[in-house]
Amino acid sequence: MKRLDFGQLATFVAIVDAGSITKAAASLHRTQAAVSIQLKKLEEGTGKQLLNRSYNQFTLTHEGEILLSYARKILNLSEEAFNAISDEEVSGVVRFGIPDGYARAYILNSLKQFISRFPKIRIQIKNDNSHNLYQSLREGELDLILATRDPKESGGQLVRREKICWVAAKDYQLDISQPIPLALYEQGCAYRHNIVEKLNQNEKDWFVSFECQGVTGFDIAITNGLAISALSESLVKDEWRVIKPSEGLPDLGEIEIELHMSPGDVSEAVRCFADEIRNQVSNIQVS
Repeated sequence: MKRLDFGQLATFVAIVDAGSITKAAASLHRTQAAVSIQLKKLEEGTGKQLLNRSYNQFTLTHEGEILLSYARKILNLSEEAFNAISDEEVSGVVRFGIPDGYARAYILNSLKQFISRFPKIRIQIKNDNSHNLYQSLREGELDLILATRDPKESGGQLVRREKICWVAAKDYQLDISQPIPLALYEQGCAYRHNIVEKLNQNEKDWFVSFECQGVTGFDIAITNGLAISALSESLVKDEWRVIKPSEGLPDLGEIEIELHMSPGDVSEAVRCFADEIRNQVSNIQVS
């Protein structure tokens, strides 16, 4: 029976999380050559190329994405098994920031399970838009954030990529010959910037009908036909409809969601919760 090597899987995950073999080697306290050899052995053992390599960067192959998901589960199960028989339970405080839309879509069902596994870890959650969460992380107010990717913010790990959809109430009739009523987050939100920029580029008239601080505002504005908006696929509710490309609105591309940790050494509690969030968010299936 063929089995995957545990050490090779851990090295593979470290490379992906660090974003390069050089950084992974530093985090693992090993030489770059040793890390490269581990990756090569894993690829030889599976008979698959796991990374598409180019100068100073890489992307996961299809097989690499599949294996990464399994590798994280294997490593997490190992950690969970160790904690289950260990006399020393992981403890501490995790100050976590997440936009409330992402909270509803990604962690609503996982927090209770995590707390039951790690009863001595206390989670403190701050809901805010991504722009403000980045600032809170820089100022040392948070240990970990899940946020929409901002090109100006380095050091994050990509955990999810989703298509952005235009959405409206089921019976909403869009007339693009008239100014378009929009429900938008406040200034500084990446979603808002992308929506406004694309509408302006396509010379569409629009106005802000409903400025929202959280998902409740979008629920009210969209469900009642007061406005339309654009959200990532996993945030689309069943009572809404996705506006078709044929209706004349510009394509908004994809949104990238990243996990950012405070610089320097992080506690075991933060690391455990980061692993949980990473696995939960990356493995959610959009229906």
